[in-house]
Amino acid sequence: MESSPSVAVPEQASESLPIALNDVARAWRSRLDERLRPLGLSSAMWAVIRRLATGQAALTQRELAEAVGIEGPTLVRLLDRLEQHGIARRVSDPRDRRIKRVELAEQARQNWDASLKAGLELSSELTRGIPPKDLETTRTVLRTMLERL
Repeated sequence: MESSPSVAVPEQASESLPIALNDVARAWRSRLDERLRPLGLSSAMWAVIRRLATGQAALTQRELAEAVGIEGPTLVRLLDRLEQHGIARRVSDPRDRRIKRVELAEQARQNWDASLKAGLELSSELTRGIPPKDLETTRTVLRTMLERL
């Protein structure tokens, strides 16, 4: 059987965009991990804290896993670490004790402020020099893509 020659296929914008998004997301998490390490946090922990800090009510573990886009067992390990650091706590749902809700501990506010600052600084560095109109177009495109998923 003959093997086909390696031919460079020109990238189509619709094919290269998801690859670029993946590359940016991976690099973002890596850089954020570097900045959060001194706080004893990771980008995965930061995503959980961010979601809890911006929510109105304590989420169930299932809701939280879905909100941050991770599997339940992965969230359990993250919550174990967050509880060990006194950042989050699991509490029984008042209507159904089988359900655990997750809430931020008071100590989390200090870490949240420092970690939010790290995320905002990184974001600012990444977008420096990009015209605001281009950033808004990018946000619009990304929201549209997300809605289609």
